[in-house]
Amino acid sequence: MTANNDVQTDIFSMFGLIDEVAEKKKREEEEIRKKAAEEKEKQMAEFRQKAQEAAANTKVQAEKTKGEKPEEKFEPNEETVIRFYGESLEITSYFTPEELVEGLLINKKGEDPVRKPLEPEMLRKRMEKDFPELVKSHTEMVFLKEKNIVVPMVKAKKKGCIKEELSIDSSSSLFKGINKIIPFSILRDFIAVARIYEEVDLEVHGDIYYIPTTDSFILDFPEQIVHKYWAEVSESLVSIAERMEDAIKVVEIHSHHKMGAFPSNQDNRSEREPGMVYAIVGKVQEFFPQLFTRIFISENLGHQQINAEQIFEWPFFNLPKEFEPNNIKAGGEHE
Repeated sequence: MTANNDVQTDIFSMFGLIDEVAEKKKREEEEIRKKAAEEKEKQMAEFRQKAQEAAANTKVQAEKTKGEKPEEKFEPNEETVIRFYGESLEITSYFTPEELVEGLLINKKGEDPVRKPLEPEMLRKRMEKDFPELVKSHTEMVFLKEKNIVVPMVKAKKKGCIKEELSIDSSSSLFKGINKIIPFSILRDFIAVARIYEEVDLEVHGDIYYIPTTDSFILDFPEQIVHKYWAEVSESLVSIAERMEDAIKVVEIHSHHKMGAFPSNQDNRSEREPGMVYAIVGKVQEFFPQLFTRIFISENLGHQQINAEQIFEWPFFNLPKEFEPNNIKAGGEHE
Protein backbone atom coordinates (compact mmCIF):
# COMPACT_ATOMS: atom_id res chain seq x y z
CA MET A 1 0.00 0.00 0.00
CA THR A 2 1.50 3.35 -1.09
CA ALA A 3 1.65 6.09 1.53
CA ASN A 4 -0.40 9.15 0.67
CA ASN A 5 0.95 12.50 1.89
CA ASP A 6 -2.43 14.06 1.31
CA VAL A 7 -4.29 11.90 3.81
CA GLN A 8 -7.01 13.93 5.49
CA THR A 9 -6.46 14.44 9.22
CA ASP A 10 -9.93 15.49 10.32
CA ILE A 11 -13.50 14.72 9.39
CA PHE A 12 -14.29 18.29 8.27
CA SER A 13 -11.61 18.38 5.57
CA MET A 14 -12.39 14.80 4.61
CA PHE A 15 -15.84 15.84 3.44
CA GLY A 16 -14.87 19.32 2.26
CA LEU A 17 -16.57 21.00 5.23
CA ILE A 18 -15.50 24.05 7.20
CA ASP A 19 -14.94 23.81 10.95
CA GLU A 20 -16.89 26.93 11.92
CA VAL A 21 -15.82 26.75 15.58
CA ALA A 22 -12.14 26.65 14.65
CA GLU A 23 -12.59 29.44 12.09
CA LYS A 24 -14.42 31.60 14.62
CA LYS A 25 -11.64 31.07 17.17
CA LYS A 26 -9.06 31.94 14.53
CA ARG A 27 -10.89 35.17 13.64
CA GLU A 28 -11.19 36.12 17.32
CA GLU A 29 -7.48 35.55 17.92
CA GLU A 30 -6.64 37.63 14.84
CA GLU A 31 -8.93 40.41 16.06
CA ILE A 32 -7.22 40.39 19.48
CA ARG A 33 -3.78 40.63 17.83
CA LYS A 34 -4.99 43.45 15.60
CA LYS A 35 -6.41 45.44 18.52
CA ALA A 36 -3.23 44.91 20.54
CA ALA A 37 -1.12 46.18 17.63
CA GLU A 38 -3.38 49.21 17.19
CA GLU A 39 -3.25 49.99 20.91
CA LYS A 40 0.54 49.72 20.92
CA GLU A 41 0.81 52.01 17.90
CA LYS A 42 -1.51 54.51 19.57
CA GLN A 43 0.58 54.44 22.74
CA MET A 44 3.80 54.91 20.77
CA ALA A 45 2.24 57.86 18.91
CA GLU A 46 1.35 59.46 22.25
CA PHE A 47 4.89 58.93 23.54
CA ARG A 48 6.35 60.45 20.38
CA GLN A 49 4.04 63.45 20.74
CA LYS A 50 5.27 63.98 24.30
CA ALA A 51 8.88 63.71 23.14
CA GLN A 52 8.26 66.29 20.41
CA GLU A 53 6.66 68.61 22.95
CA ALA A 54 9.70 68.21 25.20
CA ALA A 55 11.97 69.04 22.26
CA ALA A 56 10.01 72.23 21.65
CA ASN A 57 10.34 73.29 25.30
CA THR A 58 13.93 72.46 26.16
CA LYS A 59 14.55 75.99 27.50
CA VAL A 60 11.98 75.61 30.30
CA GLN A 61 13.67 75.94 33.67
CA ALA A 62 13.41 73.06 36.17
CA GLU A 63 12.16 75.33 38.96
CA LYS A 64 9.08 76.18 36.89
CA THR A 65 7.94 72.56 36.80
CA LYS A 66 4.39 72.17 38.08
CA GLY A 67 3.37 69.81 40.83
CA GLU A 68 6.55 70.13 42.89
CA LYS A 69 5.75 69.61 46.55
CA PRO A 70 7.15 71.94 49.22
CA GLU A 71 9.66 70.49 51.65
CA GLU A 72 8.27 69.57 55.07
CA LYS A 73 9.66 71.44 58.08
CA PHE A 74 12.18 69.20 59.85
CA GLU A 75 10.48 68.43 63.17
CA PRO A 76 11.24 64.82 64.19
CA ASN A 77 10.21 63.37 67.55
CA GLU A 78 10.94 60.22 69.55
CA GLU A 79 8.51 58.24 67.37
CA THR A 80 10.14 59.25 64.10
CA VAL A 81 11.55 56.39 62.01
CA ILE A 82 14.36 56.57 59.44
CA ARG A 83 13.65 54.46 56.33
CA PHE A 84 16.93 53.44 54.74
CA TYR A 85 18.11 50.34 52.86
CA GLY A 86 14.64 48.90 53.32
CA GLU A 87 15.00 48.95 57.10
CA SER A 88 13.45 51.07 59.85
CA LEU A 89 15.93 52.83 62.12
CA GLU A 90 14.87 54.62 65.27
CA ILE A 91 15.87 58.27 65.26
CA THR A 92 16.76 57.89 68.94
CA SER A 93 19.77 55.91 67.68
CA TYR A 94 21.21 59.25 66.60
CA PHE A 95 19.61 61.81 68.92
CA THR A 96 18.74 61.76 72.61
CA PRO A 97 15.15 62.56 73.60
CA GLU A 98 16.45 65.85 75.02
CA GLU A 99 18.07 66.76 71.70
CA LEU A 100 14.88 65.95 69.83
CA VAL A 101 12.87 68.26 72.04
CA GLU A 102 15.29 71.09 72.78
CA GLY A 103 17.81 70.89 69.96
CA LEU A 104 21.52 70.19 69.74
CA LEU A 105 23.84 71.74 72.34
CA ILE A 106 26.39 73.90 70.54
CA ASN A 107 29.58 74.90 72.33
CA LYS A 108 31.48 77.90 71.00
CA LYS A 109 34.77 79.05 72.43
CA GLY A 110 34.33 81.97 74.83
CA GLU A 111 30.54 81.72 74.75
CA ASP A 112 27.90 79.97 76.80
CA PRO A 113 26.52 76.72 75.29
CA VAL A 114 23.32 77.25 73.31
CA ARG A 115 20.68 74.91 71.91
CA LYS A 116 20.24 74.88 68.14
CA PRO A 117 17.08 73.40 66.59
CA LEU A 118 17.65 70.12 64.79
CA GLU A 119 18.42 70.37 61.09
CA PRO A 120 18.52 67.63 58.42
CA GLU A 121 22.28 68.12 58.03
CA MET A 122 22.81 67.20 61.70
CA LEU A 123 21.16 63.81 61.12
CA ARG A 124 23.01 63.22 57.85
CA LYS A 125 26.34 63.95 59.52
CA ARG A 126 25.69 61.46 62.31
CA MET A 127 24.37 58.79 59.94
CA GLU A 128 27.39 59.20 57.68
CA LYS A 129 29.50 57.47 60.33
CA ASP A 130 27.41 54.32 59.78
CA PHE A 131 26.67 54.89 56.08
CA PRO A 132 29.67 56.58 54.36
CA GLU A 133 27.71 56.87 51.10
CA LEU A 134 25.55 59.61 52.63
CA VAL A 135 27.92 62.31 51.46
CA LYS A 136 26.86 65.91 51.94
CA SER A 137 26.89 66.98 48.29
CA HIS A 138 24.65 64.13 47.11
CA THR A 139 22.29 63.47 50.01
CA GLU A 140 19.15 65.15 51.25
CA MET A 141 17.30 64.09 54.39
CA VAL A 142 13.61 64.21 53.45
CA PHE A 143 11.13 64.45 56.33
CA LEU A 144 7.60 63.19 55.60
CA LYS A 145 5.59 64.68 58.47
CA GLU A 146 2.35 62.82 57.74
CA LYS A 147 4.11 59.45 57.98
CA ASN A 148 6.61 60.70 60.59
CA ILE A 149 9.55 59.22 58.71
CA VAL A 150 12.87 60.47 57.40
CA VAL A 151 14.10 59.14 54.06
CA PRO A 152 17.74 59.79 53.08
CA MET A 153 17.57 60.50 49.35
CA VAL A 154 20.43 60.45 46.86
CA LYS A 155 20.09 63.46 44.58
CA ALA A 156 20.42 62.82 40.84
CA LYS A 157 22.56 65.54 39.31
CA LYS A 158 22.43 66.95 35.78
CA LYS A 159 23.75 64.59 33.11
CA GLY A 160 25.27 65.51 29.74
CA CYS A 161 26.60 63.92 26.56
CA ILE A 162 29.50 66.14 25.42
CA LYS A 163 32.10 63.50 24.63
CA GLU A 164 35.14 62.95 26.84
CA GLU A 165 37.39 59.89 26.79
CA LEU A 166 38.29 58.32 30.15
CA SER A 167 41.24 56.16 31.07
CA ILE A 168 40.08 53.82 33.84
CA ASP A 169 40.61 50.18 34.62
CA SER A 170 38.02 47.41 34.68
CA SER A 171 37.32 46.01 38.14
CA SER A 172 34.90 43.78 39.97
CA SER A 173 32.28 45.57 42.06
CA LEU A 174 28.91 44.91 43.61
CA PHE A 175 26.57 47.85 43.98
CA LYS A 176 25.32 48.92 47.39
CA GLY A 177 26.24 45.51 48.81
CA ILE A 178 23.36 43.84 46.90
CA ASN A 179 24.61 40.55 45.50
CA LYS A 180 21.95 40.33 42.78
CA ILE A 181 21.94 40.98 39.04
CA ILE A 182 19.36 43.35 37.53
CA PRO A 183 17.05 41.58 35.02
CA PHE A 184 17.78 42.43 31.40
CA SER A 185 14.14 43.48 31.00
CA ILE A 186 14.87 46.60 33.10
CA LEU A 187 17.60 47.69 30.68
CA ARG A 188 15.42 46.76 27.70
CA ASP A 189 12.59 48.95 28.98
CA PHE A 190 14.89 51.93 29.46
CA ILE A 191 16.26 51.58 25.92
CA ALA A 192 12.70 51.37 24.55
CA VAL A 193 11.92 54.75 26.14
CA ALA A 194 15.30 56.22 25.16
CA ARG A 195 14.65 55.34 21.50
CA ILE A 196 11.51 57.45 21.46
CA TYR A 197 13.43 60.50 22.67
CA GLU A 198 16.33 59.67 20.37
CA GLU A 199 14.02 60.40 17.42
CA VAL A 200 14.04 64.08 18.46
CA ASP A 201 17.67 64.12 19.72
CA LEU A 202 16.85 64.26 23.42
CA GLU A 203 18.46 62.56 26.39
CA VAL A 204 16.38 60.87 29.09
CA HIS A 205 17.18 59.89 32.68
CA GLY A 206 16.02 56.88 34.69
CA ASP A 207 16.66 55.42 38.15
CA ILE A 208 16.81 51.75 39.03
CA TYR A 209 15.75 50.80 42.56
CA TYR A 210 16.05 47.62 44.57
CA ILE A 211 13.02 46.70 46.70
CA PRO A 212 14.19 44.60 49.69
CA THR A 213 10.67 43.52 50.68
CA THR A 214 10.07 41.84 47.32
CA ASP A 215 13.71 41.16 46.39
CA SER A 216 13.14 42.81 43.03
CA PHE A 217 14.14 45.80 40.89
CA ILE A 218 12.06 48.56 39.34
CA LEU A 219 12.77 51.26 36.78
CA ASP A 220 11.54 54.77 37.60
CA PHE A 221 11.39 57.86 35.40
CA PRO A 222 11.17 60.91 37.67
CA GLU A 223 9.84 64.22 36.37
CA GLN A 224 12.66 65.81 34.42
CA ILE A 225 13.73 68.46 31.95
CA VAL A 226 15.42 66.97 28.88
CA HIS A 227 17.68 68.53 26.28
CA LYS A 228 19.90 67.51 23.38
CA TYR A 229 22.94 67.68 25.66
CA TRP A 230 21.59 67.01 29.13
CA ALA A 231 18.79 65.63 31.30
CA GLU A 232 17.99 67.06 34.72
CA VAL A 233 15.56 65.72 37.32
CA SER A 234 13.04 68.42 38.29
CA GLU A 235 10.78 66.40 40.59
CA SER A 236 11.16 67.25 44.26
CA LEU A 237 12.85 64.72 46.52
CA VAL A 238 9.78 64.85 48.75
CA SER A 239 7.63 63.58 45.90
CA ILE A 240 10.13 60.84 45.01
CA ALA A 241 10.54 59.81 48.65
CA GLU A 242 6.79 59.36 49.08
CA ARG A 243 6.69 56.58 46.49
CA MET A 244 10.21 55.19 47.03
CA GLU A 245 10.53 55.23 50.82
CA ASP A 246 11.32 51.49 51.04
CA ALA A 247 13.51 51.36 47.94
CA ILE A 248 17.26 51.62 47.47
CA LYS A 249 18.49 53.46 44.39
CA VAL A 250 21.29 51.36 42.93
CA VAL A 251 21.72 52.68 39.37
CA GLU A 252 21.33 56.04 37.67
CA ILE A 253 21.04 55.59 33.91
CA HIS A 254 20.74 58.12 31.11
CA SER A 255 20.90 58.10 27.32
CA HIS A 256 23.14 59.92 24.86
CA HIS A 257 20.70 59.38 21.95
CA LYS A 258 22.73 59.25 18.69
CA MET A 259 26.03 59.96 20.43
CA GLY A 260 28.44 57.46 21.95
CA ALA A 261 28.22 56.15 25.50
CA PHE A 262 31.19 58.16 26.78
CA PRO A 263 30.99 60.07 30.09
CA SER A 264 31.09 63.83 29.62
CA ASN A 265 32.61 66.55 31.80
CA GLN A 266 29.10 67.16 33.13
CA ASP A 267 28.72 63.45 33.96
CA ASN A 268 32.06 63.38 35.76
CA ARG A 269 31.07 66.34 37.90
CA SER A 270 27.61 65.03 38.83
CA GLU A 271 28.15 61.27 39.14
CA ARG A 272 29.97 61.24 42.47
CA GLU A 273 27.84 59.27 44.92
CA PRO A 274 30.05 56.54 46.51
CA GLY A 275 28.80 53.05 45.68
CA MET A 276 26.32 54.24 43.06
CA VAL A 277 26.43 52.56 39.65
CA TYR A 278 26.17 54.97 36.72
CA ALA A 279 25.15 53.70 33.29
CA ILE A 280 25.07 55.44 29.91
CA VAL A 281 23.31 54.12 26.82
CA GLY A 282 24.60 55.59 23.56
CA LYS A 283 23.97 55.07 19.84
CA VAL A 284 20.38 54.27 20.82
CA GLN A 285 19.21 54.10 17.21
CA GLU A 286 21.39 51.05 16.50
CA PHE A 287 20.09 47.49 16.84
CA PHE A 288 22.57 46.93 19.68
CA PRO A 289 23.10 50.27 21.47
CA GLN A 290 26.33 51.04 23.32
CA LEU A 291 26.39 50.57 27.09
CA PHE A 292 28.92 52.06 29.51
CA THR A 293 28.82 51.28 33.24
CA ARG A 294 30.99 52.58 36.06
CA ILE A 295 30.96 53.16 39.79
CA PHE A 296 32.22 56.10 41.83
CA ILE A 297 34.70 54.89 44.47
CA SER A 298 35.75 58.05 46.34
CA GLU A 299 37.00 61.57 45.76
CA ASN A 300 40.57 60.27 45.89
CA LEU A 301 40.09 57.22 43.63
CA GLY A 302 37.42 58.67 41.36
CA HIS A 303 35.41 56.51 38.94
CA GLN A 304 36.10 52.95 37.91
CA GLN A 305 34.62 51.25 34.87
CA ILE A 306 32.91 47.91 35.53
CA ASN A 307 31.70 45.11 33.29
CA ALA A 308 28.01 45.57 32.48
CA GLU A 309 27.46 41.81 33.00
CA GLN A 310 28.15 42.36 36.70
CA ILE A 311 25.17 44.73 36.82
CA PHE A 312 22.67 43.55 34.20
CA GLU A 313 21.57 40.05 33.30
CA TRP A 314 23.14 38.93 30.00
CA PRO A 315 20.27 38.01 27.62
CA PHE A 316 22.12 35.56 25.37
CA PHE A 317 22.37 32.52 27.62
CA ASN A 318 19.67 30.13 26.28
CA LEU A 319 20.99 27.75 23.63
CA PRO A 320 18.54 26.52 20.96
CA LYS A 321 17.39 22.92 21.17
CA GLU A 322 18.49 22.41 17.56
CA PHE A 323 22.10 23.21 18.44
CA GLU A 324 24.40 20.18 18.32
CA PRO A 325 27.99 21.09 19.29
CA ASN A 326 29.37 17.91 17.71
CA ASN A 327 28.34 19.28 14.32
CA ILE A 328 30.74 22.21 14.67
CA LYS A 329 34.34 21.16 14.19
CA ALA A 330 37.56 23.07 13.85
CA GLY A 331 39.15 23.05 10.42
CA GLY A 332 42.71 23.42 9.25
CA GLU A 333 44.31 26.63 8.06
CA HIS A 334 43.24 27.97 4.66
CA GLU A 335 45.90 27.59 2.02
